[in-house]
Amino acid sequence: MLLKSFYIYTVCCGLMPAPLRKRKFLTGCALRWYLLYTACLHGVLLVLLPFTFPRYMYDESYMSSNLVLQWAFNLTNITRIMAMFSGGLMMWFKRKRLMELGDRLLSHCLKCSRLEDHSEKYTKLRKKIRGVLGQMFFVTNFSLLGGTLILMEIDTDHGFGKVSMIMTHILQYTYIVIMMAGICVILVILHWQSERVQIALGDLSLFLNHEERNSLVLTENKSKKSLDHLRNLFQLFAENQRLIIVVFETLDIPIALLLLKMFVTNVNLVYHGVQFGNESIETSFYTRILGQWVLISHYWSAVLVMNVVDDVTRRSDLKMGNRLREFSHLELVKREFQLELELFSDHLRCHPATYKVCGLFVFNKQTSLVYFFYVLVQVLVLVQFDLKNKVGESH
Repeated sequence: MLLKSFYIYTVCCGLMPAPLRKRKFLTGCALRWYLLYTACLHGVLLVLLPFTFPRYMYDESYMSSNLVLQWAFNLTNITRIMAMFSGGLMMWFKRKRLMELGDRLLSHCLKCSRLEDHSEKYTKLRKKIRGVLGQMFFVTNFSLLGGTLILMEIDTDHGFGKVSMIMTHILQYTYIVIMMAGICVILVILHWQSERVQIALGDLSLFLNHEERNSLVLTENKSKKSLDHLRNLFQLFAENQRLIIVVFETLDIPIALLLLKMFVTNVNLVYHGVQFGNESIETSFYTRILGQWVLISHYWSAVLVMNVVDDVTRRSDLKMGNRLREFSHLELVKREFQLELELFSDHLRCHPATYKVCGLFVFNKQTSLVYFFYVLVQVLVLVQFDLKNKVGESH
């Protein structure tokens, strides 16, 4: 149900390469109608671009007397537009590649689903994945509602200008939020398949350890089945890692621009919070609540993104390494099984799942914490600049 909801969101925003039916991308007339709809949607977003920077926001709004707030407003809008364009252009210029990637992902999920049985481990895994998707669904809608309500509180006498600006920002913001959610859902699905493989590998380890304790020799039939099962798990894990790498390579620029937009929005929100705190901006109890709402949704979303990326990269490799160590003391298994384990270990060691943003730096929890500290430094610089301007004006 949650996956279907995210699918509807992405289709409505034109962020699917093609609609799906029975786990296959539609072609022919259905695809042409969808392309026409996507073209109209992108055309509307282009037509509304001039309303992103309304004149009265600089002359008559709460930021008219604060240059830093105007800069933050401009940078937030520019990075949002850049991220929005990257998603739209990707849909048009990489549509065929995205459809091939989608087919590979669906096929991979079908293979991994065959590993599942009715054991408690897989039930807990499904609940865990459902919990993550539920959080993402809630935060997505929470962010959209909070952003809409706070935009409607901008005080201005320009009726048409206010409505057009609000509608433009809501559409752009919705597009970006759904785009980020769609990328996270893809990574969660890949993480789900990795967890399935790890559970199956753990079950194989338990079986062989049980045989090690209770048997003098491993029968030919059990030995062959164990070897075939290990090879299948190795192939599934390697395929999962390749898909993760392809996803990051294909979506690299949109992800990088979304992270840039998140950074600029972070600075903007924290600086607004400082201005609200020292009462430089007139607020009511209602707007303060809305401001806290937006802050909570933003940081909740950022933490979810960090955890999802960490789950499919660093944490997945660590957990798989620990699983493989469970086989290290086995003596009954044959030489072929040991060689397959060595290949598995070598692959894990030589092909770590990491994500480098545009090939510049590795994105993980450590770099995310550095990023948050850097935001605080930037806000302190902006506050000092603001105080310096106020002192200059008073003299």
